[in-house]
Amino acid sequence: MKTKRPPRDQRYRDKCFPGAAKEVFSPGQGGYAPLAYVSRELLRHLKGAELKVWIYMLTRGGPQSICYPTYEDILRGTGLETKGTVSKAVNRLEKIGLVRVFNDRGTRRYLLRDPRLAVERLYALNEITLDEVEDANDILDNVGLPLITPKPVAKKPSQKTS
Repeated sequence: MKTKRPPRDQRYRDKCFPGAAKEVFSPGQGGYAPLAYVSRELLRHLKGAELKVWIYMLTRGGPQSICYPTYEDILRGTGLETKGTVSKAVNRLEKIGLVRVFNDRGTRRYLLRDPRLAVERLYALNEITLDEVEDANDILDNVGLPLITPKPVAKKPSQKTS
């Protein structure tokens, strides 16, 4: 019987970095936060504080994709300096669709949303181009996930000057 050949990247790792299996984090063993491949298309559209807050939330979320850190937790965990910076970052993450926020009797609860929704939202806000949506779709197609179908961007009404 023929033995199954290891995946390509495992073969490269074994060839180039012998013994590296003891050095790398293994998602199969648990204790990881998912970061979708398509997220890399969002990186250039997130400021430093937004990215820090988003990654912090991802690492706090559980299997149900919710978390509820306080602003103080986020400050301590990210190294950001003011609650105002955290608040602006959270508001931006909500605006572009990476999180939803629910105030539950004084406790903010965050739903960590599929990054594809943020790509759609950024396109609708006219903050990314159709080419960037297509780049995201190339990634999604490569991993066998549903593609993003962007909705037409509403044109801003032209203003007449008198």
